[in-house]
Amino acid sequence: MTILSEPLTVARDVAAKSALRAALNLRPLSSREEFAAASDLLAGIWGTSRDASPLSSDLLRSLSHADACVMGALSGEEVVGIAVAVSGPPVSDVMYSLIAGVKPAFAGRGVGIALKYAQRVWSLERGANRMLWTYDPLIRRNAHFNLVRLGAQVQEYIPEFYPPMHDALNRKDRTDRICVSWDLASAIQSLPADDDGPVALHAESDGEPHRTGILPRHGMRVWIPRDIETMRLQDNALAMRWRIAMADVLQEAETHGLVPVSVSPGGYYVLEQVTAA
Repeated sequence: MTILSEPLTVARDVAAKSALRAALNLRPLSSREEFAAASDLLAGIWGTSRDASPLSSDLLRSLSHADACVMGALSGEEVVGIAVAVSGPPVSDVMYSLIAGVKPAFAGRGVGIALKYAQRVWSLERGANRMLWTYDPLIRRNAHFNLVRLGAQVQEYIPEFYPPMHDALNRKDRTDRICVSWDLASAIQSLPADDDGPVALHAESDGEPHRTGILPRHGMRVWIPRDIETMRLQDNALAMRWRIAMADVLQEAETHGLVPVSVSPGGYYVLEQVTAA
């Protein structure tokens, strides 16, 4: 694999500035205590017991030993954020980001993007040029973070990506996901799209999803609920109707070659026709 020096130099500078803004130390985790703290952090974020953390401390240790990216964000000696990524087959130039999480008390401080930029440097140093991961298409802040702040590109919509999950965030819900690809060499942020254009899915006055159908044209907009996680807790049936409506609309859009490329200030996915490279 060829390691490109110019993108790596730029990536290191961006990562250093991002860590400075977050006022944290970003580095791979290395000790048993750090792996245990990171596992406990993930359990708290996902609402599980320590024993049912999305990634156990022993698994984090094993991943680190296998030279996977187990990147931590530390405030002093406290682990307040973690991002884990693994590589593909030998001599693969693709990394896969398994999970990322930030302690709620540190939300809004730029920890998440600092972790991704640190992951980017780690990956470029090992010859990767692309990173893949999935996210829940109904979580608006994640959609904005991935598509706008990071400039990742949607690859596909995947219904029922995981088997049923039992953590507090995903319990009683389908595990539909959007897979995105992040160009590590450029990592160009996207500008939010405007709120003009035909609407394929919006919220009625009572909060119900209303589908008007996909037209094979640029700029179609698809509404993302403001807070699907709270909706799931307060009215799981309504949240499931949104899940089904989003699935129907995005899958129909794919038949026309339309995928989300941005998130507008008003909270809509903006769909465009993207030609595969």
